[in-house]
Amino acid sequence: MLNALKKGNRRIHRAWVLKDEFESFWDYKATWAAERFLKRWTTTALKSRLQPMRDFVKMIRKHSHRILPYVASRLTNAVAEGINRIIKIVKNRASGFRHLNAFSDMIFLTVGDVDIPEQIPLRFRTI
Repeated sequence: MLNALKKGNRRIHRAWVLKDEFESFWDYKATWAAERFLKRWTTTALKSRLQPMRDFVKMIRKHSHRILPYVASRLTNAVAEGINRIIKIVKNRASGFRHLNAFSDMIFLTVGDVDIPEQIPLRFRTI
């Protein structure tokens, strides 16, 4: 399929290859290696002359100091975002609560027995 795409639409093929290459970034374990990869990949992406890729490279370079720490810690805010989504759903479903206790009770009933501190890796816990 990729070879057919190469013959049919070269720009989409270049974008697809760059996207696939970037996926390997998330597998790096050493920060220095990930940083080296980002420098090489962003240079290659800029040479592709694809404006969406250039915009993406600009964003990556601007936020690399926030992206690279993931390689060392493997810590994301996915759990917090998931819980926030559940809270928004509960709030919208109820159309408002008269008391804060009723709201928090509904959140715990919806979430179930999720142990939030357990979701945080041991080395990052403060309590």
